[in-house]
Amino acid sequence: MGSGRGADLLTVVEAAEYLRVSVSAIRRLQQARRIAFIKIGGSLRFARADLAAYLSKQRITTIE
Repeated sequence: MGSGRGADLLTVVEAAEYLRVSVSAIRRLQQARRIAFIKIGGSLRFARADLAAYLSKQRITTIE
């Protein structure tokens, strides 16, 4: 990706690679509004910061 603000936006495929899940899993999360997304025309984009925030919310800490 190039430099600038657009570099922080990921496609569905890139978001799936970032989270290490399938494309269909990303689409399910997006459709259920569990991850934030940006719609540009007919295309979906995901901010890297939003994906990182989603991961943080999924973290389960130890009992100790």
